[in-house]
Amino acid sequence: MTNELIPEIVSQIYLGNQLLPSLTPNIENRVRKLPKPANAAQALQPLFEAVSNAFYAIEDRIENGFKAKGKVHINIENLSNPKTFRVEIHDNGIGLDEDRYKAFQTIDTDFKRKKGGKGVGRLFWLDAFEKVSVESIFVENGIQHSRCFDFILNNDEQIVERDFESGYTGRTNIGTTIICEGLRGTSYKENFPKQKPTFLRYFSAHFIADFLVGSGSEVQISLDGEITDYPDAISSLVIGHDLNTEPFDIEDFGTFSVSGFACDKEASTGLDGNHQMHLLANDRTVESRKVDGLMGLATISSEGRDDLLFHGCVRSKYLNERVNEGRTAFNLPESILKTIARKCVEKVRETVLADQMVKYEDTRRESYENFVRRHPIYGFDDSGTQLDRVPFNALTPEEFATGLVKYQIRRDEDRQEAMENAIRLLESDKEVPETFDEALNKAVIELQASEQLALAQHVVRRKLILELIEKLLNRVRQRNGKNDDFHLEKSLHSFIVPMYVQGNDPTEKRSRAHDLWILDERLAFTRAFSSDKRFDNLLVNSENPERADLIVWDFASGLGVADPDKNGEKVDTRNALDKVMIVEFKKPGRKNYGAEDQIHFQITKYINELRGEEIEGFDNERIRIAEDCVFYCYVVADIVGDLKKQLSTWPKTTSGQGRIMALQGDVNGSIEVIQWQDLINNAWARNEATLNAAGLRRS
Repeated sequence: MTNELIPEIVSQIYLGNQLLPSLTPNIENRVRKLPKPANAAQALQPLFEAVSNAFYAIEDRIENGFKAKGKVHINIENLSNPKTFRVEIHDNGIGLDEDRYKAFQTIDTDFKRKKGGKGVGRLFWLDAFEKVSVESIFVENGIQHSRCFDFILNNDEQIVERDFESGYTGRTNIGTTIICEGLRGTSYKENFPKQKPTFLRYFSAHFIADFLVGSGSEVQISLDGEITDYPDAISSLVIGHDLNTEPFDIEDFGTFSVSGFACDKEASTGLDGNHQMHLLANDRTVESRKVDGLMGLATISSEGRDDLLFHGCVRSKYLNERVNEGRTAFNLPESILKTIARKCVEKVRETVLADQMVKYEDTRRESYENFVRRHPIYGFDDSGTQLDRVPFNALTPEEFATGLVKYQIRRDEDRQEAMENAIRLLESDKEVPETFDEALNKAVIELQASEQLALAQHVVRRKLILELIEKLLNRVRQRNGKNDDFHLEKSLHSFIVPMYVQGNDPTEKRSRAHDLWILDERLAFTRAFSSDKRFDNLLVNSENPERADLIVWDFASGLGVADPDKNGEKVDTRNALDKVMIVEFKKPGRKNYGAEDQIHFQITKYINELRGEEIEGFDNERIRIAEDCVFYCYVVADIVGDLKKQLSTWPKTTSGQGRIMALQGDVNGSIEVIQWQDLINNAWARNEATLNAAGLRRS
């Protein structure tokens, strides 16, 4: 006998006197369009659907007076081989009686509407498995019957009945057995778990709520002969059982309760997120919702362990009455489900996790205050207000910043709009109201507050830089002659300005990342510099492979750019570069300087190489260095040892610590030797006012 899952290929209806064909489902096409799995959890869904059907069948039999314990046996062979994979799912449920058999033959049946039966899950069997067979024993009118059939992916005939005696198992007890063999399709073959522990982790996570609340049947899984029993297997994942709330009311939604469990991390395998709220309907899981952000705690503590995850099972009459026919979702807007989940988590935090939450909130506030100390621009409101604006699980600087940036933008926009409105009012002929002064003062005060925060952010960074460079200076001096000596010296140079780059080269991604303000505030944003670049790479016509530590050509009164030499005529030197800075960094603590290390000789060589030459500037423009260019030359060093003798005839600087010498003859400019510590002290002094304004001080 043959049964079809779909109606006749062409059925007919009458419209007036005209006979018209009706639309007929295309099962092969529908199955082909089903979503394909992208991970192990999705690949297991067809098998899990069959297990859920077994649970439904057992519930139906219990409702009819069955007194024994519901049992499901799952036998899996060849888990690691997609071609020979075989799973047999047997239950002692009510069986496929005539009504249920007709429902099986009908797509989108509402037969199991009360229990959430969706009516399309079996189509996923056809999508996932090469061969599907069903055999069932049931009782009707007091008489035991049986049926057996193959379930086939075919447009013409999907259900092919066979004699029960030719079935796979020859069972004699009431219940149903579903046999699926061979994985179909690349997506299922690639994503279906092939290791036994992996399969068991996903199975446990998927059905954990059913086992936690004690409403699920007993399940025995045989994986190539290895037996695992449920709910016993779940008990090994549940560490704490005493996290239950008392019944509580949620306004507009009625009374709820949460049965809470502290579980091993494996309990969340395959689920989205770690902490979970399982929303139940009639004691069966409808959906599991990640609540990590609401819970706040990364892990919870119970029974002496502090690495556990929370699983809560939510029950209520409100949810029971609003589950969809597939028991895959609730007939509720997402906003309501979010509210329910949030209220349930709040109740858990306030009651069963109260002590842990106090400790967490103290840690969270401390983390936020540390964040604001490092990033003052986010301290534009009191700590309590700001913490309420970020997710409850926010603990890191990135999380705090992400949560607060939108409020910062809104605040800045509101302030700017208030100022612009004031300007427009003053420009118009409208009467200025008496409240104008109050509104203007408020806008000005807010603007000043914003500027103070921005200043504090700026100063915090500079303070860290100056503190770090002081530590680095001391370390270089201490490690003089050690293996890491040269690397530390390079680090010191690179810390102020990256080495081997030309600032105006657009291909140099590091070129903008410098701290030349340590040398001179006017250089804070310059890009017209060359750091440790060979002269033959910097200058148009040079063949000199030597390199200066730092050359800057847009400080003080700035840059003169020559016109392009289109006609072969000499460039007008009135437009040429008339100021250049040269900086040499000497290793802190260095005492040995030979005859070839004369400061004056080294700097003069660099100047002679630069005079009259051309630098390739921005947009390939050539910048000519005038013959009478003034060269401001600085050597940063510790004036000790041979260098102290070398500079003994040089005049002292105003501070009395450095040395300076004017260049003479054809060269204009000067050479100033600055001690490393004076360089840092001067930088501290220039920033002292802003440090005080930001409430900071030099360590």
